[in-house]
Amino acid sequence: MRWETLDEPIKVRADFQGGEVTPLRFRRGPQALRIVRVNTRWIDRQGRRARHYFSITADSGDVYQLCFDAGDLTWRAECVMYEG
Repeated sequence: MRWETLDEPIKVRADFQGGEVTPLRFRRGPQALRIVRVNTRWIDRQGRRARHYFSITADSGDVYQLCFDAGDLTWRAECVMYEG
């Protein structure tokens, strides 16, 4: 397995229900990936600003760490661990 730091903006389709955010799909450049599992989630609060983090498994088998910034409503791919 290979680990890579990304820190890049992404577009995400997410479900906002019951006060919880759940990412469903995301686009990284031309590549569209379906999220097959949310492995874990946590929130980092800095003052009034909250960042929601997710460890997800994509349909490619790769594991990504995604971040949703609730202050400016943006998503970033922080890093990825490639399956093969």
